[in-house]
Amino acid sequence: MNRFASIFGILFFAGFLCGCASIQKTAPSASPPLSAEKFQMRNNSASLLYDLLDDEKNVSKVLLIKSDREKLDRLIKTISVLAGDGERRLDELAKGDSSLNLHAIQLPVGEKATRDAIAKTKEHELLLSSGENFEFTLLLTQADALSYGWHLAKIAAENSSRPEQVKEFAALSTAMEDLYKQVVVLMRSPPAK
Repeated sequence: MNRFASIFGILFFAGFLCGCASIQKTAPSASPPLSAEKFQMRNNSASLLYDLLDDEKNVSKVLLIKSDREKLDRLIKTISVLAGDGERRLDELAKGDSSLNLHAIQLPVGEKATRDAIAKTKEHELLLSSGENFEFTLLLTQADALSYGWHLAKIAAENSSRPEQVKEFAALSTAMEDLYKQVVVLMRSPPAK
Protein backbone atom coordinates (compact mmCIF):
# COMPACT_ATOMS: atom_id res chain seq x y z
CA MET A 1 0.00 0.00 0.00
CA ASN A 2 2.82 2.36 0.87
CA ARG A 3 4.51 1.56 -2.40
CA PHE A 4 1.20 2.20 -4.28
CA ALA A 5 0.79 5.56 -2.52
CA SER A 6 4.36 6.54 -3.43
CA ILE A 7 3.85 5.65 -7.09
CA PHE A 8 0.51 7.46 -7.12
CA GLY A 9 2.14 10.53 -5.50
CA ILE A 10 4.97 10.55 -8.05
CA LEU A 11 2.52 10.20 -10.98
CA PHE A 12 0.27 12.89 -9.52
CA PHE A 13 3.21 15.28 -9.09
CA ALA A 14 4.50 14.49 -12.63
CA GLY A 15 1.01 15.09 -14.05
CA PHE A 16 0.77 18.35 -12.16
CA LEU A 17 4.10 19.54 -13.57
CA CYS A 18 3.11 18.54 -17.11
CA GLY A 19 -0.20 20.35 -16.71
CA CYS A 20 1.57 23.49 -15.55
CA ALA A 21 3.98 23.26 -18.45
CA SER A 22 1.16 22.97 -20.98
CA ILE A 23 -0.69 25.89 -19.39
CA GLN A 24 2.45 27.95 -19.60
CA LYS A 25 2.88 27.06 -23.29
CA THR A 26 -0.69 28.04 -24.21
CA ALA A 27 -0.73 31.33 -22.33
CA PRO A 28 -1.68 34.12 -24.73
CA SER A 29 1.15 36.18 -26.15
CA ALA A 30 1.08 39.95 -26.50
CA SER A 31 -0.17 39.61 -30.07
CA PRO A 32 -1.77 36.25 -30.87
CA PRO A 33 -1.12 34.91 -34.35
CA LEU A 34 -3.71 35.72 -36.97
CA SER A 35 -5.91 33.03 -38.43
CA ALA A 36 -5.29 32.44 -42.15
CA GLU A 37 -8.50 34.30 -43.02
CA LYS A 38 -7.67 37.32 -40.82
CA PHE A 39 -4.09 37.32 -42.11
CA GLN A 40 -5.29 37.42 -45.72
CA MET A 41 -7.98 40.02 -44.91
CA ARG A 42 -5.47 42.30 -43.16
CA ASN A 43 -2.91 42.05 -45.96
CA ASN A 44 -5.46 42.51 -48.73
CA SER A 45 -7.16 45.53 -47.15
CA ALA A 46 -3.78 47.03 -46.15
CA SER A 47 -2.54 46.56 -49.73
CA LEU A 48 -5.61 48.21 -51.23
CA LEU A 49 -5.25 51.04 -48.72
CA TYR A 50 -1.55 51.42 -49.52
CA ASP A 51 -2.34 51.59 -53.24
CA LEU A 52 -5.07 54.18 -52.64
CA LEU A 53 -2.78 56.31 -50.47
CA ASP A 54 -0.12 56.17 -53.19
CA ASP A 55 -2.63 57.65 -55.66
CA GLU A 56 -4.12 60.16 -53.24
CA LYS A 57 -0.78 61.65 -52.18
CA ASN A 58 -0.61 63.17 -55.68
CA VAL A 59 -4.15 64.54 -55.86
CA SER A 60 -3.02 68.09 -55.05
CA LYS A 61 -1.14 68.18 -58.38
CA VAL A 62 -4.48 68.70 -60.10
CA LEU A 63 -4.62 72.10 -58.41
CA LEU A 64 -1.68 73.23 -60.53
CA ILE A 65 -3.94 73.00 -63.57
CA LYS A 66 -7.17 74.47 -62.24
CA SER A 67 -8.57 75.87 -59.06
CA ASP A 68 -9.17 79.25 -57.59
CA ARG A 69 -11.10 78.40 -54.45
CA GLU A 70 -9.00 78.59 -51.30
CA LYS A 71 -11.14 76.17 -49.23
CA LEU A 72 -10.94 73.54 -51.95
CA ASP A 73 -7.17 74.01 -52.34
CA ARG A 74 -6.58 73.65 -48.59
CA LEU A 75 -8.73 70.54 -48.30
CA ILE A 76 -7.14 68.81 -51.32
CA LYS A 77 -3.65 69.63 -50.02
CA THR A 78 -4.62 68.21 -46.61
CA ILE A 79 -5.79 65.00 -48.30
CA SER A 80 -2.47 64.75 -50.17
CA VAL A 81 -0.46 65.25 -46.99
CA LEU A 82 -2.52 62.67 -45.07
CA ALA A 83 -2.10 60.16 -47.89
CA GLY A 84 1.68 60.67 -48.06
CA ASP A 85 2.03 60.38 -44.28
CA GLY A 86 -0.26 57.34 -44.22
CA GLU A 87 1.76 55.61 -46.90
CA ARG A 88 4.98 56.21 -44.93
CA ARG A 89 3.38 54.90 -41.72
CA LEU A 90 2.28 51.73 -43.51
CA ASP A 91 5.82 51.30 -44.86
CA GLU A 92 7.14 51.52 -41.29
CA LEU A 93 4.58 48.99 -40.05
CA ALA A 94 5.64 46.59 -42.80
CA LYS A 95 9.31 47.03 -41.87
CA GLY A 96 8.44 46.04 -38.29
CA ASP A 97 6.36 43.02 -39.34
CA SER A 98 7.56 40.95 -42.29
CA SER A 99 4.14 39.23 -42.44
CA LEU A 100 2.45 42.55 -43.35
CA ASN A 101 2.46 42.45 -47.13
CA LEU A 102 1.48 45.77 -48.71
CA HIS A 103 1.46 44.28 -52.20
CA ALA A 104 -1.24 41.60 -51.80
CA ILE A 105 -4.02 43.30 -53.71
CA GLN A 106 -5.39 40.12 -55.33
CA LEU A 107 -8.11 41.62 -57.50
CA PRO A 108 -9.93 39.52 -60.09
CA VAL A 109 -9.03 40.51 -63.67
CA GLY A 110 -12.49 41.97 -64.34
CA GLU A 111 -12.33 44.12 -61.20
CA LYS A 112 -8.90 45.44 -62.15
CA ALA A 113 -10.05 46.29 -65.68
CA THR A 114 -13.16 48.04 -64.30
CA ARG A 115 -11.09 50.09 -61.84
CA ASP A 116 -8.70 51.14 -64.61
CA ALA A 117 -11.65 52.20 -66.81
CA ILE A 118 -13.19 54.22 -63.96
CA ALA A 119 -9.86 55.94 -63.27
CA LYS A 120 -9.49 56.93 -66.94
CA THR A 121 -13.06 58.25 -67.04
CA LYS A 122 -12.55 60.34 -63.89
CA GLU A 123 -9.23 61.68 -65.20
CA HIS A 124 -10.91 62.63 -68.49
CA GLU A 125 -13.82 64.33 -66.67
CA LEU A 126 -11.44 66.33 -64.48
CA LEU A 127 -9.31 67.48 -67.40
CA LEU A 128 -12.29 68.56 -69.50
CA SER A 129 -14.27 70.29 -66.78
CA SER A 130 -13.86 73.74 -65.29
CA GLY A 131 -15.34 75.98 -62.62
CA GLU A 132 -18.12 74.46 -60.55
CA ASN A 133 -18.15 71.27 -62.62
CA PHE A 134 -14.45 70.76 -61.99
CA GLU A 135 -14.83 71.32 -58.26
CA PHE A 136 -17.82 69.02 -58.00
CA THR A 137 -16.10 66.26 -59.99
CA LEU A 138 -12.91 66.58 -57.92
CA LEU A 139 -14.83 66.53 -54.64
CA LEU A 140 -16.90 63.57 -55.79
CA THR A 141 -13.75 61.58 -56.59
CA GLN A 142 -12.34 62.48 -53.18
CA ALA A 143 -15.53 61.50 -51.36
CA ASP A 144 -15.38 58.09 -53.08
CA ALA A 145 -11.68 57.61 -52.34
CA LEU A 146 -11.89 58.73 -48.71
CA SER A 147 -14.93 56.58 -47.94
CA TYR A 148 -13.20 53.57 -49.48
CA GLY A 149 -9.95 54.30 -47.63
CA TRP A 150 -11.60 54.83 -44.27
CA HIS A 151 -13.35 51.47 -44.55
CA LEU A 152 -10.23 49.67 -45.79
CA ALA A 153 -8.28 51.00 -42.80
CA LYS A 154 -11.09 49.95 -40.47
CA ILE A 155 -11.07 46.38 -41.87
CA ALA A 156 -7.27 46.25 -41.61
CA ALA A 157 -7.47 47.36 -37.95
CA GLU A 158 -10.15 44.78 -37.15
CA ASN A 159 -8.01 42.02 -38.64
CA SER A 160 -4.67 42.98 -37.07
CA SER A 161 -3.37 41.46 -33.89
CA ARG A 162 -0.43 43.77 -33.18
CA PRO A 163 -1.44 46.77 -31.06
CA GLU A 164 0.72 49.21 -33.06
CA GLN A 165 -0.97 48.11 -36.30
CA VAL A 166 -4.45 48.35 -34.82
CA LYS A 167 -3.60 51.85 -33.58
CA GLU A 168 -2.19 53.04 -36.94
CA PHE A 169 -4.98 51.58 -39.05
CA ALA A 170 -7.63 52.97 -36.69
CA ALA A 171 -6.01 56.42 -36.75
CA LEU A 172 -5.95 56.38 -40.56
CA SER A 173 -9.58 55.28 -40.64
CA THR A 174 -10.62 58.13 -38.34
CA ALA A 175 -8.61 60.73 -40.25
CA MET A 176 -10.02 59.63 -43.59
CA GLU A 177 -13.56 59.61 -42.22
CA ASP A 178 -13.05 63.17 -40.95
CA LEU A 179 -11.75 64.33 -44.34
CA TYR A 180 -14.65 62.57 -46.06
CA LYS A 181 -17.07 64.62 -43.94
CA GLN A 182 -15.19 67.82 -44.82
CA VAL A 183 -15.43 66.98 -48.52
CA VAL A 184 -19.19 66.39 -48.23
CA VAL A 185 -19.64 69.76 -46.46
CA LEU A 186 -17.67 71.51 -49.21
CA MET A 187 -19.72 69.72 -51.90
CA ARG A 188 -22.86 71.17 -50.33
CA SER A 189 -21.49 74.72 -50.36
CA PRO A 190 -21.11 75.84 -53.97
CA PRO A 191 -18.41 78.39 -54.71
CA ALA A 192 -19.33 82.05 -54.40
CA LYS A 193 -19.94 83.70 -57.77
